[in-house]
Amino acid sequence: MLVEIAAANAIFKTLSVALKNGKSIFEMGEKLTDYFSATHEIKTKAGDANSKGTALECFQAQEMLDRQRAELEWHLKKSRLNGWSDYVRFEAEWHRQRKEQEQEKINQRIKRNAKIQKDVGLAINIGICMIIAMGVLFGVAVYLKGY
Repeated sequence: MLVEIAAANAIFKTLSVALKNGKSIFEMGEKLTDYFSATHEIKTKAGDANSKGTALECFQAQEMLDRQRAELEWHLKKSRLNGWSDYVRFEAEWHRQRKEQEQEKINQRIKRNAKIQKDVGLAINIGICMIIAMGVLFGVAVYLKGY
């Protein structure tokens, strides 16, 4: 989790400097996406029961994210009218797209598993038919040999 925290801090410092220098939120879209990814990873690892971090580390990480979010809000409100609301809208859109991508991956996995299951069922049916056909042919051969 320390790697994600370090990444989030570095990206946040870049965002802070850019906002102080008058860049707009739309000019920093890639950096914001990187920041969202880093904070999402931190929140995921902090909420994971198998995480190697202690409760105190998780709490400190959450406090750091809250402090950075408050500072980002201050910068955006100060930089321009509706800066914070644009940011919140951008963040919501990012989260929506990420959930859609995750759902698409799940749907693809479900389709792939269904196709595999269908193919295995078909292979079993063909195998059974071949065994029955071989049995019938063997029976016919034994019957005809008797004559």
